[in-house]
This record gives sequence, C-alpha cells and structure tokens, in this order.
Amino acid sequence: MIQAIAVDDELNALGIIEEFSKKIPHLNLLKTFTDPTKVLQYTSDKSNKIDLIFLDIQMSRLNGLTLAEHLPEETRIILTTAYPDYALQGYEMDVIDYLLKPFSFDRFSRAVHKMMLLKDRNESETGDRLKLKPTGDDFIFVRTDYKTLKVKIADILYIEGSGNYVTLHTPKGKILVLQNLKKFEDQLKPYQFMRVHRSFIISFNHIDSIEKGWILINNIEIPIGDSYREVFQQFLNQNYKQF
Repeated sequence: MIQAIAVDDELNALGIIEEFSKKIPHLNLLKTFTDPTKVLQYTSDKSNKIDLIFLDIQMSRLNGLTLAEHLPEETRIILTTAYPDYALQGYEMDVIDYLLKPFSFDRFSRAVHKMMLLKDRNESETGDRLKLKPTGDDFIFVRTDYKTLKVKIADILYIEGSGNYVTLHTPKGKILVLQNLKKFEDQLKPYQFMRVHRSFIISFNHIDSIEKGWILINNIEIPIGDSYREVFQQFLNQNYKQF
C-alpha cells in the first residue's frame, strides 16, 4: 500500500486527486493540504509514514520545488501543475512523474503505478523493471541547444552515452543532451528500458533481433557488455515468451 498526501492551494485540484485516489486500491491518500507551510511539520513527524506526495508547484505561500528540497529524502514526489516550464527541473530532482493539469484518471493511474514499481528498494535489478508500455501520454523533457524539448518515451529507440553527453536516438533523428546516462536509466526503468552496455540503454519495445553479443534496433547494432549480459538474459527469459 502506498501512503500518500497531496499539496495544492486549489481545492478543486485536491478534489480531483482525492476522487482519483479512491479508484486505486493500493493507494491510500492520508491527508490533503492547501497550505504548503504545514507540510514540513507533518512529514517531520516520524509517526506519519509517507511514501508519496502529490505536489503542486505554483502556490501562493510557497513554491512546490522549494518545499521539495526540504522533504525527507525517502519521500517520493509526483508533481501536479499547469506549468510545463518546470518539467526539466522536476526531473532533475528525480521526481516519479510530472502530471500536467488537467490530467486524466488514466494518466494519474500510470504515475501511481510507476511509484508502485519503484517502491520496494530491495527488489532485484530485474524485478523492479516493468510493466509500463509507453504511450503518447508518457514523456520527458530534455534541455538541448538552449531550449527544452518534450520527447515522447515511446519514440526513444535507444540512448547512447559519451562523457557528460547523452544522445537520444528516435525515428525522427538524434537529440543531444548534457546529462549523464544514469539519470535516464533511473527515470526510464519502469518503461522496459535497460542498460546493456556502459554506453547504451535500449528499449525492449524497439528490439528487432538479438544475435550473440548484439541487439539490433532500427538496423543499428548495439553491443551487450559482458557485465550486463546475465541480467539482460534473465530479464528476457522472465518477461518475454520465446519459442
């Protein structure tokens, strides 16, 4: 069971979260706050076991991102906001998801499901990766060429790392991002992405074939590193039918 609270200075927004939360059996919305300044006192009380916070950003008394910096480290965050401008900053803070208002129940449910997959930190490397297939509603924001781009997760074929830069390979072309590969590995893990080499993360949804030490995606051969081979094969055997 995920124990959660919601913070938003608009009652209508909190009402929607309350309504959606009641429809998800494994989510328990304990409390809602219109005053973000009261949240720190609540979360600092060790008797209040909080796994997740639905957090608005633009609030009159306190910015949600400022509040997030002072929350307990183990508390995970799903940002709920009408402003897409903060998306990149949110992802850099390693939030679970970024819900743009107005969001549907299906989008809300998928965000909670991501939290459920990531909750148990003691799960094996293969056990906590699954089972969201990315749709057009699932996206990330990346900063490139002095602008921020919205990238659909379903469009990412594979990701290539080189030093402090990462290249997202999509059917429409390449996107160069100043970021480390580990950040993308953590964010995309629930969507069936896996690191198969120190320089490559692949999407299982885009694999064309597997041959010896290579994965073929969009006619590109991607190497499987020796240290990643066993985990890759184990995940493949456990989650996909093979004949």
